[in-house]
Parts: sequence; structure tokens; C-alpha cells
Amino acid sequence: MSGYIRRIRGFSRDIKLFLLYNLLVNVGFGVFQLIFNLYLYGLALREDYIGAFNAVQTLAMAAAAVTMGSLLHRFGTWRCITGGASLFLAVSFALAFAEQPVLLLILAACNGVGLSFLFTATMPFVIEWTKRDQRPDVAALSFSLISLATTVGALVGGLVPGVMAGLLPGVDPGSVEAYRWTLVAGTSVAAFGLIPLFSMGPARHGKPREDHAAAREAEDEATRRRTRRDMGVFILIGGLMSLGAGMVMPFYNVYLTTLGASAREVGYVYAAGGLSAALIGLAAPAVARQFGSLRAVVLVRTSIIPFYLLLILSPTYALAVAAHLIRQTSISMAWPLDSTFIAEVLPPRARGGVFGQRSAAWNLGFSGASLLGGAIIVRSGYDWTFASLIAFTALSASVFWGYFGRHPLVRSGQIPSALPRAQRATAPGRVAPPAEAEPVPEAGSAD
Repeated sequence: MSGYIRRIRGFSRDIKLFLLYNLLVNVGFGVFQLIFNLYLYGLALREDYIGAFNAVQTLAMAAAAVTMGSLLHRFGTWRCITGGASLFLAVSFALAFAEQPVLLLILAACNGVGLSFLFTATMPFVIEWTKRDQRPDVAALSFSLISLATTVGALVGGLVPGVMAGLLPGVDPGSVEAYRWTLVAGTSVAAFGLIPLFSMGPARHGKPREDHAAAREAEDEATRRRTRRDMGVFILIGGLMSLGAGMVMPFYNVYLTTLGASAREVGYVYAAGGLSAALIGLAAPAVARQFGSLRAVVLVRTSIIPFYLLLILSPTYALAVAAHLIRQTSISMAWPLDSTFIAEVLPPRARGGVFGQRSAAWNLGFSGASLLGGAIIVRSGYDWTFASLIAFTALSASVFWGYFGRHPLVRSGQIPSALPRAQRATAPGRVAPPAEAEPVPEAGSAD
């Protein structure tokens, strides 16, 4: 633990501020994630409308993500993140007071654009402003803090409706008014995340470290073709995963209530999931070092399958809670693992674009799946959606292992982090990865 703390102290000031921003802004998102579906339910809008809301939101996220690579290169990661966070905050306040179905869908699209910049630019920022040897730790810590923030958001979301009922005469804890002011409280906390963003130095004013045009000219045609294939497979994997996740994730808080959970109990479950993801997610770099990032991604991603299979065969509240905890933890561990891996595989000029295009594929798949999933749930329950999550999780893990396990950079040992610890020293043709320019050091920083 002391060694881990020393590594954190070695992060630059801007990275530390970025981690604080992530913690604060995702508290608001955690409240929104927990409460908003219940808010819609309180407006007599059922799972089919919830699916439509999520479909519009994620379609807008996909449309914004398509342009992400060029926007990151043109404006920089700081401006994109700050603009996305500001839009998310403004629309979240508006959503808390909207009640008309059409207006809610319009705001869903605006919210999706903000979320796209909020989330998709996280790994490009980490890659841009973190030293190579610090990336796994920064990526894992960033995603763990997101999980911790959603834990706090879930606690706030679960407890505040009761508090609001005590403060506002005639308001019931499960009423629309209680949910509305809970959303406002969560978004208010998230707004403080803008302070660390505007307190940054080089990341706010600096230019990208990579000369992308020069890098492109230095590549031969075979390398460019392989890069296009690598990007295509990485994007495809994200799209496949989204088809299963979109069938389950938007509705899971409502599913828990069908098993007898109250809003407060759902908040506790989501908080436990976030806390589990935050704590265990920090172990992602250690798991990758032991098993290699390739094998670690597959193991972590597929760990949810037995739980959702059992949930189809014998659904119980306790099992539903366990499935949620495992899913949240697997997300927190797997995203930094495969994102760091693809950053090692791809040349610098392709990294910003691949995260935007993967986000677009994810959100397109998630949008269609949530729309279909809502209709399926209303007509025949949750079993088919759980089966879809199992099938697409297994398929995406198979594609990841089948393609990148045979990748020439992996087989030659040029990406030793992809291999298990026992194989790294003896990997054929192992060479050191190409050097990269480091982030501009800040005055007085530990770098």
C-alpha cells in the first residue's frame, strides 16, 4: 500500500486535479443513474419509455463520439472534457424539472452529447498527460474513483428522497418531487468538479505532445493497414459488449424493485457495487501483471456469466445483488485494462480516434439494445435480456482473445504487458517499446 501511495504522489498536479474532477462530477452522475429511472417511473412512464429515453441519449452520445478524434486533436482533451461536463451539468438541472415525454427526449439527446465528451475523453487525457509507466495505475485509479463516486451518488440518491420528504410538507419519499430535488442535489455536487478543471496548468493551456502528422508519415503501408484492422476489431468488441449491456443496465434498478427492493435499498445495492468496483478495481494493474493484460481482460469480462445464468434459472434478490456487484467490479477492472492495452498496440495518432469510434459503436449498440430490451421486458420479463448479456459477453471476449492473442506485436514480445509474468522474460523477439515524449513538467510538481 505504501508503494501505491508513493506512485500516486508521483503523479503530476494536473493528473491529481483530474482525478478529483472525476470523483466530484461522477457523484452527480451516480445520483442521476440511480434516481432518474425511478423519476420517470413516478411520471407513469414505464420500461418501454425508459428504453426510448436511453436509446435517444446513447444515439446522441454515438453521434458526438464519431467526431471525437478530430475534436480532441483540434481543441485538446481539456477543452473537450470541460465543455462536455458543463453541458452535462446544465442539462441535468433541466431534466430534474422536465415532465413532458417529448421534452424529456430532447433533453436526453443534449445530455448524451455532454456525456460523450465527459466519458470518451477520459483515456485520451490519461494517455496524453501521463508518463508511460504511470498509465496503468492512473487508468485504474481513475476508473476506481468513478466507481467510488457512483457509490457516493447511490448513497445520496437512496437517502435524499427520505430527507426531502421530511423537509417538504406533503412530499412522500417515493414521489416525483422527492426524486426531483434529489437529482438537483446530486447535480449541485457534480458542479464543484469544474473547480479542479479550471485549476489545471499545462493540461489547460498546453498543446498535444504527439506530432500526429509526422507519425503518420513515418508509418509504412503495412503498418497503416494493421492499424486499421486493430482499430476495427477494438471497435467491434465494444459494439458487441454494448448489445448485451444495453439489454440490462438501463433497467436493473427497476428490476431490483420488482424483487421487493425500495429506493433506499436500491441505493445501498448500487453503493455496494460502486464501493466494490472502486476497491477491487485498484487491483487491475496487479492482475494484468500476473496474468498478462490479454488473459486478464477475458477473465474479468466473463466473470459475470455464471451469475446471470443462475439469475435466469433461479432469480432471487440476493443473487441479483451479487450479479450487480460482480458486473460493476468487472467493468471497473476491464475498461482500464483493455484501454491501456490498445494504447500500447496503436500508434499515437490513432489513439484519440479509436476511443471516440469505440464509444460511438458502444452507444449505437446500447441505444438499439435498450430500446429493444425495454419492449421485451414489458412483454415477457427480464430472462431474455439476461440471456443476451451472457451471449454477447462471451462473443466479445472470444473475438478479443482470438484476434489480439495472435497479434504480431504480442507474439513478438513487443508488448510484454500483454503476456503472463512467466512468459515475459522469454518472449521471442522482445524489444523495448518506442519512446514517447513525456508530459511537460509543471513547476513544483513531483515529475
